[in-house]
Amino acid sequence: MNDNMLSGLYSIKKISERKQSKPDSPVFSKIDILFALAMLVCGFLYCNLIRLPYMGAGVTVFAAIFCLCTALYLKKSGFRQTSLSLATLTVIVLSALVFLLFDNILIKFLNFIFLTVAAVYWISITTGRTLEKRISAYILGDFFNQAIIVPSHNFSCCFGAVRSLFAGTEKGKSLLAGAVGILVIIPVLATVIGLLAKADAAFDGLVTRLHFSVSTDLLVQIILGIPVACYLFGLIYGNRYGRNTDLVTVETADKVASACRFVPGITVYTALTALNLVYAVFFLSQLTYLFSAFANKLPEMMTYAEYARRGFFELCTVAGINLAVITAAHFFVKREKTKVLPIETVALCIFTLLLIITAISKMVMYIDVYGLTQLRVYTTWFMFLLFFVFTVIAFRQFKQFNATKTLLIGFVLLFLVLSYGNIDGLIAAYNIDRYKSGTLESLDVNALAGLSEAAVPYMYELYLETPDQNLKAELKEAIKAASEERVAVQKTFRDFNLQSYTAENIRKMLN
Repeated sequence: MNDNMLSGLYSIKKISERKQSKPDSPVFSKIDILFALAMLVCGFLYCNLIRLPYMGAGVTVFAAIFCLCTALYLKKSGFRQTSLSLATLTVIVLSALVFLLFDNILIKFLNFIFLTVAAVYWISITTGRTLEKRISAYILGDFFNQAIIVPSHNFSCCFGAVRSLFAGTEKGKSLLAGAVGILVIIPVLATVIGLLAKADAAFDGLVTRLHFSVSTDLLVQIILGIPVACYLFGLIYGNRYGRNTDLVTVETADKVASACRFVPGITVYTALTALNLVYAVFFLSQLTYLFSAFANKLPEMMTYAEYARRGFFELCTVAGINLAVITAAHFFVKREKTKVLPIETVALCIFTLLLIITAISKMVMYIDVYGLTQLRVYTTWFMFLLFFVFTVIAFRQFKQFNATKTLLIGFVLLFLVLSYGNIDGLIAAYNIDRYKSGTLESLDVNALAGLSEAAVPYMYELYLETPDQNLKAELKEAIKAASEERVAVQKTFRDFNLQSYTAENIRKMLN
């Protein structure tokens, strides 16, 4: 075991020791206590408003309430929004609106993850607790620190803040007793309201109009909301006072990273040279075959499906492997003053970019013949993302700039394009337009029915226009059809989105 690795392990040990050290006892001001109560409400709303998989307006409402409460708390605590924090908040708002506007489950799931990460980052940069005061290569360390270490080390602070509200006075003790009484009566209230709703139609209608669950779900939401509130308050309170925010520092991150750089340069250079030679031979030997897609020509004895599908996914895999190789090479190689690694990296990036261009050309040809599907759109988007990443990596080898910032901004913009691209609507519109123009031989109505509610307006438009009675009947059946999952879910405002609302109105017109 070399000295660098021993040093890295020692740094990790020191981090662990620092984690185990007890911080100063927290002190809670009136604004801290009020915010703790607000987070308890937010914890409940998180469990009540956000329901998988049909996340809708509930996520938008929760995000708005949470961001408003957090922004007011941080402002009252003396923190001001910077240009970077405002930009992040704007991204959060745009991501939250996706749930209100669109119906695509995959897009909403990805946005939910994206929204969570963006919210954590927004809090850390607003309070100035990031490892550097800018977007930097330490962003992964920031996320680990902010998403795991800070909330876990301040998890009990929410209980402390609420307890301090009732401490010291007879009035406080009375309030505490009242709060306990409320907690005790909640399951009784849920049971009684549920029984009354079943016993009386008018009362049941009132409860239904309130869109509020009075079953055991309510109790579950309250119970699960408490740890959510503790996490949220721990994250924000910890950043507000800097409690346990320095357990990961630039110095320790650098030491750990330095310990990982143990691979001799000659090993990396040899491996990259061998890989680049393989790609060079490959391109020379397969030149005609690979680039035939540019001329829209098929190799002999192959169909469009065989040529495009097989080649595309193979090239996607290779591009992913190359990204992993470049990352590993730069992360584990010993630092040396040489231009060999940048040259090898640029060469590998160029080969990969050629593979990506070839793969995209294959997919364009495939789409031209068979139309769009979700898989074709998502994989093509991913290839454009990889193209951007490899381009940035190549330029970074010989020109100094903040590559992390460039990659992050590029990813956010591409992700927002994907989120607001109305993918299912785009697929339906493209395939229907191709069918109406005669450039697409047949229209797969079943495939359109398998899309989200975004496809319904386009199917309805074709339903009104087509003279083909068989097609008209298929379209009507597809529009009226709903998946078993959708039917099983009792839709409330939590699941509401504009595309579902539009689709339901169209179905009413068909009945």
